[in-house]
Amino acid sequence: MKSVNLLIKGLLVAAALTACAPANKNGTVAADGSSQVIGGDVVKPGSRVIRSTVGLYDAKAGALCSGTLIAENIVLTAAHCVVGDPKALQVHFNNEMKKSTPEQIRKVDAGFVNTDYDPQRKENTADIALLRFKGGLPLGYGPAKRLKNSGALVEGITVRIAGYGLNRSWVIKSGAGTLRTTELVVADPHFSATEAMLKQSLKRGACSGDSGGPAYLDIGGELHLWGVLSRGDALPTRLTPDCFMLSVYTRADVYAKWIDDGMALLRAQ
Repeated sequence: MKSVNLLIKGLLVAAALTACAPANKNGTVAADGSSQVIGGDVVKPGSRVIRSTVGLYDAKAGALCSGTLIAENIVLTAAHCVVGDPKALQVHFNNEMKKSTPEQIRKVDAGFVNTDYDPQRKENTADIALLRFKGGLPLGYGPAKRLKNSGALVEGITVRIAGYGLNRSWVIKSGAGTLRTTELVVADPHFSATEAMLKQSLKRGACSGDSGGPAYLDIGGELHLWGVLSRGDALPTRLTPDCFMLSVYTRADVYAKWIDDGMALLRAQ
């Protein structure tokens, strides 16, 4: 596994998911209404996944990402989803972002990325950020439970991912803007000191637009957040699919103190 990881780190993972999915040219969120994260199931209102998973739209960059509620007004996401002023971001509480009403959208009023964030590194990129929004939570939403037992994440275990990203990533890229979920297997829980790697395939996995979205571990019927999607694989040609081998998640459980300290700082502002 070590030699495989070195190959992956050197050739693949730095190339994908370092940008969110684009929006339409007119500035609206891109979405095609497809019912299939790649190969995933559309998340229905009222489900346990949608309760703490949100869409993020950058009105200035014209791009979207995903995130997880970890407090009444705080979202955990990837650092690369926070480009420039975090106040340009909107939080969408809807499984179809293009159908969000004003009552289902909140404006971010503060946020920051981890000061150690470095997208040029091949591992331990610190791709994690916090956002605070104003306006309160819509009915049916609430903070995710966070994984406290880091030893529970082991090789071969199945985890649940969710996000608003592409459901097609080969030649024609489509499907961003709809919340989907699927299950993936942990390939390496210690891909780096702060990251885990998940297996995926042409038919199932995370992709652009899912960036910043959650990876949950089901414990006793309850979802516990442990990961934030950072990046995945891509080959340097348009004729080959992206997102068909692996995805790398920043481990939120490893960054527990940073998250707690960051939430305290945002609450004090």
